Amino acid sequence: MIELYLSKLAARGKSKATIKNYKSQLYLFLDWLEKTTGSRDPLSITSTDAVEYRRYLQQKGAKPGPINTKLATIKAFCAWLHKEGHMTYNPVADVEKIAMTAPPIKWLDKNEAHRVKRSAEHEKNIRNKAIIWTLLFAGLRVSELCDLEPEDIITTERSGEIIVRQGKGNKYREVPIPKVLRECLNQYIDANRDTMGEYLFDSQREERITPRAVQHLCDKIGKNAKLGRRLTPHMLRHTFGHDLVKRGVSLHIVMKLMGHASLEATKIYLEPGKDELQEAVELLNDR
Repeated sequence: MIELYLSKLAARGKSKATIKNYKSQLYLFLDWLEKTTGSRDPLSITSTDAVEYRRYLQQKGAKPGPINTKLATIKAFCAWLHKEGHMTYNPVADVEKIAMTAPPIKWLDKNEAHRVKRSAEHEKNIRNKAIIWTLLFAGLRVSELCDLEPEDIITTERSGEIIVRQGKGNKYREVPIPKVLRECLNQYIDANRDTMGEYLFDSQREERITPRAVQHLCDKIGKNAKLGRRLTPHMLRHTFGHDLVKRGVSLHIVMKLMGHASLEATKIYLEPGKDELQEAVELLNDR
């Protein structure tokens, strides 16, 4: 039943990563269901099962966000079973998510961003600087960065863009890039043109760099920059979005650049960071 559901998702254009996550979450739930009730039949799922599974995950120390994601996956699966006539109703439709307060958005302040850029510039491998620059000045998701091919970088003397062929939700978008990133990428491509393979960024072991390898690079750059906290690819993406909003760019434009599905996701960048709060209270010095 699950495999049929996943094949339907694939036919609808869901990404391989999304399908892989759905499969893992659904089978883990059925494993738990079998251990708890003796049955792993999806058609036997009840609202009580979902509530108990939610409690089980909480007791294991899982955070609200991942738990809510797992519940949403189970709900979507049961909704499909109902739609296909395998269930008379969706038994978990009304099971509530865990209420959660919005976590503080992590981005770099001006001084931190400066130190990260300096750290990347000191890297002997120009590829490393190009990766950090692309995350920081184009706001790509790490998966989008790893999937880039050389022909996805289009530059002229006065303009340039990165083509994201399969972003989140399998969406295509074109991301304009500033001069500083155009120059960095052109330098990287020119230096590696003769050895470059199918993908823009490779690694010693793979023809395409992996998200894990990018995270390792960010860890190293962050430590060298003495951030005092872990640097992540998503932190660099958040810095891109936050800096644009801070400079007065409209939320609608930032939404398009970052590939958000709605303005709601982009509104997080309206929240002030530590540097803005400090600047605000410094205004009191003029009294």
